[in-house]
Amino acid sequence: MKTQGYIKLISSVETNKNSKLELNILPGEKTPWHYHTLFSETFEVLKGTLEVGKSQHIHHLKQGDIATIEPNEKHYYHNVSNEECVITVTLHPGNKNFENALFILKGLANDGLASDAGTPKKFSDLVLFVYLSNSRMVGVQKIAEPIFNYFAKVAIKKGQLNELVQKYCK
Repeated sequence: MKTQGYIKLISSVETNKNSKLELNILPGEKTPWHYHTLFSETFEVLKGTLEVGKSQHIHHLKQGDIATIEPNEKHYYHNVSNEECVITVTLHPGNKNFENALFILKGLANDGLASDAGTPKKFSDLVLFVYLSNSRMVGVQKIAEPIFNYFAKVAIKKGQLNELVQKYCK
């Protein structure tokens, strides 16, 4: 049986200046290169190993290692091992949309609605995740950003974001 994804809110921007969450990253889960404009992101590995690309460098983090990604710094992560990786991620300043994005992402994955890499299978779910997480694309993917933003706004108007929040962010 495949290990389930989990996520736990440690502290929310609603009560603190930062957002801090604990989550697992399953073998094969990864993000593409991207960056955030609104916050820094600090990963701390609690268990397992995690490959993190940061600017021009690739780091292999293990238990106890910490990596901070500054706003506008391109990065990715990838669990290249056969074991789950457990991390905390801290956003400074905190961001409620990002908190919701991670809960939605893990919920979709647990419901079989994401690929093995953790990417939402439904286009509307993907564009909403990218929108909520303040993820900006890099390289040739950057040309798709206006399209993603357009369809995210359409999905919000149709109530799809509210449905995802109601289902996964309680």
